Amino acid sequence: MVGISSAGIGSGLDIEGIISSLMAAERIPLTKVSQERTAINTKISIYGIIKNSFADLKSAADKLSNLSNLNPLKVTSSDDKQVAATASATAAKGTYSIQVSQLAKAQSVAASSVATADTTVGTGSLTITLGSYDSGSNTFTNNADKTPVTINIGTGQQTLNGIRQAINDSDAGVTASIINDGTGSRLVLTSKDTGAVNGFKLEVADADGNNTDTAGLSRLAFDPTAAVGAGKNASSLQVAQNANFTINNLAVSKASNTVTDAVEGLSLNLKAVTTTAVNLEVGLDDTALKTTLDGFVTAYNKIRGNLKDQQQKDATLSKETTPSNLERGLRNILREQVAQYGLGLSDIGLSFDKDGVLSLNKSKLDSAVAADPSILEKVFTNTATTTDARVKYLGASNMTQEGTYAVNVSTAYDGSNTIAGTINGVAGTGVGNVLTGATGNASEGLQFSVVQGASGNMGSITFSKGLAERLSDWIGSLTDEGGSLVSRTDGLTSRKSRLDDQEDRINLRLEQVEKRYRAQFTALDSMLASMQQTSSYLSQQLAALAK
Repeated sequence: MVGISSAGIGSGLDIEGIISSLMAAERIPLTKVSQERTAINTKISIYGIIKNSFADLKSAADKLSNLSNLNPLKVTSSDDKQVAATASATAAKGTYSIQVSQLAKAQSVAASSVATADTTVGTGSLTITLGSYDSGSNTFTNNADKTPVTINIGTGQQTLNGIRQAINDSDAGVTASIINDGTGSRLVLTSKDTGAVNGFKLEVADADGNNTDTAGLSRLAFDPTAAVGAGKNASSLQVAQNANFTINNLAVSKASNTVTDAVEGLSLNLKAVTTTAVNLEVGLDDTALKTTLDGFVTAYNKIRGNLKDQQQKDATLSKETTPSNLERGLRNILREQVAQYGLGLSDIGLSFDKDGVLSLNKSKLDSAVAADPSILEKVFTNTATTTDARVKYLGASNMTQEGTYAVNVSTAYDGSNTIAGTINGVAGTGVGNVLTGATGNASEGLQFSVVQGASGNMGSITFSKGLAERLSDWIGSLTDEGGSLVSRTDGLTSRKSRLDDQEDRINLRLEQVEKRYRAQFTALDSMLASMQQTSSYLSQQLAALAK
């Protein structure tokens, strides 16, 4: 930094004023750099806002490309205190009549009482085996999915408390607790899971050598096939049992009261035994659907507003083509139609006003869905139709192009081999009975299955990309690595970095220039002071001669 100096003290020359004026002119390039950098920082900030808004819109579009969000189902129960349910998108709409005759329960047994929880019971080992008991044949069948667990009870664990802790630490499929019933402390064992198959037996290897009496660890033994007091020493509080119920008069038995595998897409919660049928009505969840669509409308209007507002409010974007191009591209995509069906946003109640603001007409939406329950799927998601029922569309990638593709199978799937065939004459990739379009081809990512044994000409498959999928792909092309929005931001960041370097160079040059000016004008001041002294001396001498 240049040292602090005062005005010329020799000649009275205003060195600081002169240098200040000269440096102001020298700093003009620095001011321009600073102004440009400020403008770039503003643009980077604005593009950050725009990018975040696009991320919100992409998230909303991705929700619309998910069939479960376009077909949200709700279940209305005639008595949800007895039977409740939830539905996924795969559930069939309609009414289901449920009658529950028995709830699933977990087995529970209690050992005889001891004085306190700290009373010594005994040492040895306990073996807990999960399975089901048949009272008719007096047999116990091990649960094939569960391995018996043996728990060693040493001298440090021989109290009732110690045994409880050892069982709970063993992960044997039962939970141990201690209850004081007024006669003393009793060890209570309960299966962790409900259902007949999750019952249990507890066998004892007692340190005293007698495994079936009521002394030592043997007091805990519970073998449902044994005699009371001779291996069945604990008391049964609750037998393990399944939930027994009917669905539309069809008898069903399940191990749990939460049933997810009885009706496709339907999860039942059985709460009580019923005296009359409970009706479950599965239908469209209008509120959830409209919430999803409203979220999309909000996200679109937000990004549209940001693109317009930022250009209007900030002069730095007045000459930028990127925001206007983004707005135009966004608007064009949402005004497209799905050619295969001749459908667009306006057909489902989504429309733009004269200012480009998107809104949802819920009455028109309701009418459209009532007339064609699959209309939202057709408008928003990737879909495909086949001319041969033996070909089933499975999915596509963001690289798959819309169009109609001829399908020919040269090697039929026989149940164990791999299918081979072509899609529009180009060999696809086979895995089992599934054929996928080749990379680098228009059909890339197009995936479908062919029934076992079918070969030859299989007709065609026509693929359509939904508007939500198109929008999501387009936004990805902007915001993913290498996308135009990312490239624009990266370019601005690089320009800012170059300006930072330029500013450093200018500041260094200004420091050197100021030093030079200061040296020059200090020398000039000294020279003028010397000349003034000489002039004064000569004036004095001439005045003396005149006398």
